[in-house]
Amino acid sequence: MLYEANLRPKVYEFVKIRAIAMVSSSTSMRISAFFAASFVSYGIHLPFFPVLLASRGQDEAAVAIILALPIVLRVTTASALGAAADRFGDRRRALVVYSGLVVLGFAALGPAGSFWSLAAATAATAFAWNGILPVTDAMATSAVRRGLGVYGRMRVWGSAAFVAGNLAGGVVAARFGAEAIWWFVMASFALQFAVAFLLPDDRALRETAAGAREATRVALAGLLGDRRLMATLVGSAVLQASHAMLYGFSSLYWASLGFSGDAIGLLWATGVIGEIALFTFSGRVLGRLTPRRLLMLGAAAAVVRWTVFPLLPASLPAWMAVQLLHAATFAAAHLGIMHIVTHRVAERRAATAQGLMVSINGGAMALSTLASGLLYRAWGGGGFAGMAVVAALGGVILAIATAPQPHSAGGGGKTSEPS
Repeated sequence: MLYEANLRPKVYEFVKIRAIAMVSSSTSMRISAFFAASFVSYGIHLPFFPVLLASRGQDEAAVAIILALPIVLRVTTASALGAAADRFGDRRRALVVYSGLVVLGFAALGPAGSFWSLAAATAATAFAWNGILPVTDAMATSAVRRGLGVYGRMRVWGSAAFVAGNLAGGVVAARFGAEAIWWFVMASFALQFAVAFLLPDDRALRETAAGAREATRVALAGLLGDRRLMATLVGSAVLQASHAMLYGFSSLYWASLGFSGDAIGLLWATGVIGEIALFTFSGRVLGRLTPRRLLMLGAAAAVVRWTVFPLLPASLPAWMAVQLLHAATFAAAHLGIMHIVTHRVAERRAATAQGLMVSINGGAMALSTLASGLLYRAWGGGGFAGMAVVAALGGVILAIATAPQPHSAGGGGKTSEPS
């Protein structure tokens, strides 16, 4: 009897640990699957949607205007969509609704042929699509808060899916023509919608948030009133905006150096491989580097990366080495800001904060993209040095915003970094 009495607590503890592990694994896997389903569509849409528009008779000016619509909507609507998800009290339900609206919006683009019909369908798609990433990030960070996952290990599946979408989209476009891109993107959006139903239930969130939901303006006012957080978000946005010239003009620059299309594709893939590697080992990285140091690492690497961009010869190994810096300039900085937001923002405002961050990032990226066009037109590859200045500015803002602050009275005069 004494043996049984001693055994029961051990059995209970073992069952409890196994149950927690199973819930953690299930939650992490489901969010990882949705990241993957979402980023497949990004991987196809980003490089090949302009090709589809051109195949439907749109000239360069029309394509540019249509492509600008999602950016404008990202700035103006992402924060509201994130706040709406928090108001629902069930972020899975919000993602199901947003994913369904994306399918309907892109379905309307199927028969569209005129500029106005293509623009309207693109805007309808982008309106709901812009809410998906911030709400997904909010679900992931909520899982991190509850000890049910590691953000980088969930997010890495999105990066891998993005590469898969790039490669698959190229094969589809080459074999079946530009019009097949619409069918492929449509299938990826349908997959996203289906996987949204498999996301973990936010019932726990609804229970903890009961009676604590806020009006959107109250939630946003609370975030905007946190000057330290806002300065950190702005600094992070400026740092990420230094990638604008890479996204818009690096392929043109590499082609001018004599690189083939296959080599350019390899250079893009190399950058994402670096990103994947850091996300995969993010648990260990966060165990050794504070979020502030990750942000500072990202800023320093970005200054180096954009400074050497105009100086490198047409050597594929040298360019691949520089592209691996994407692990620091994007992934390390992203991990740093996500960790800060996770631990500084209340659970009930998580999606609101993520949406606000997307809006700020979108505004900074839009301005930097316009500047990149002017720089590239005037200086060609030399214009990348201007992005080094942007990265340095972001780093300075982050250094000030995340500087260790003294503890309150009674803290013995010690300082601490924001977590």
